[in-house]
Amino acid sequence: MPLLSIVIANYNYGRYLEDAIRSVLDQADERVELIICDAASSDNSVEIIKKYVNGLPPNTHVDEWISQSSDHQDIAMSNQVITWWCSEKDGGQSAAFNKGFSHARGKYLTWLNADDVLVPGCLEKVFKAITRNPDCQWFTGNAFRFLEDGSVLEIMWGPRYYPRFLQRRNSPIVVFGPTSFFSREIYERVGRIDEQLHYAMDNDLWMRFMYEGIKQRRINCLIWAFRMHEASKTAEFGEHTMDVTADTRMKEEGKISVKKVNYSMSHFLHFLIRTWRLLDGSLAHKIYLSLFFRKFIINQERNMK
Repeated sequence: MPLLSIVIANYNYGRYLEDAIRSVLDQADERVELIICDAASSDNSVEIIKKYVNGLPPNTHVDEWISQSSDHQDIAMSNQVITWWCSEKDGGQSAAFNKGFSHARGKYLTWLNADDVLVPGCLEKVFKAITRNPDCQWFTGNAFRFLEDGSVLEIMWGPRYYPRFLQRRNSPIVVFGPTSFFSREIYERVGRIDEQLHYAMDNDLWMRFMYEGIKQRRINCLIWAFRMHEASKTAEFGEHTMDVTADTRMKEEGKISVKKVNYSMSHFLHFLIRTWRLLDGSLAHKIYLSLFFRKFIINQERNMK
């Protein structure tokens, strides 16, 4: 059984999807399974998915497929990382994540947007953190935003160590999108991802974890690379801003999430965490990376052509 299940949700992002898939496959081993939920894309997305599934049919789990025919035994021996995929209409990104997790077997879960990537080598650091802290149910890491040419716009780096006494229901949310690795048990306990939310579903999930008193363990590395591009629904960079309708919807969803758990951030805890980050060196490290980490190359071969 895999330790970690990663779900990629995609809709007409074929131009980026291969980068996302490869960012997982290039560092995956038997501890990882990848599930891809495509929302009936009309571009080349399905063609790209089929390139990596070794003939695995849609809506069929790899174990079931292998058991149906001895012709597929060689697939079983080759550590098939992609274990399930589909291409069908769904209820949006949140519904796609829940669908993917319903077919997952890992103890820990996370997702990856089809236009983003995992940073090379990050999964090994995640597994080291899990091995050292087997009772922890929630691990979080760091991220950065980058442009199409690889230029790094912003480093998002949280505390090096997040003391439990600072983690309260009303603490600041120190989680950056899909740098969060959470157990299936707490995902089910809080009621899974809210499929009515299309912009604030990540913060909504983190607030519900916090409300349940679940403590996170920080992983001190870059995990998620968030690509800024014109079609991104939440990206803001240069002169590109969010669509007014989308911005309004995101703010409304944020209010819904806050009301759901009666969340109100404590300014005192915010001050304490800022002070703590000065002491633990994480703010200094963020500044260092912001000065010297200027370029992120996803696919060197392609960029050399």
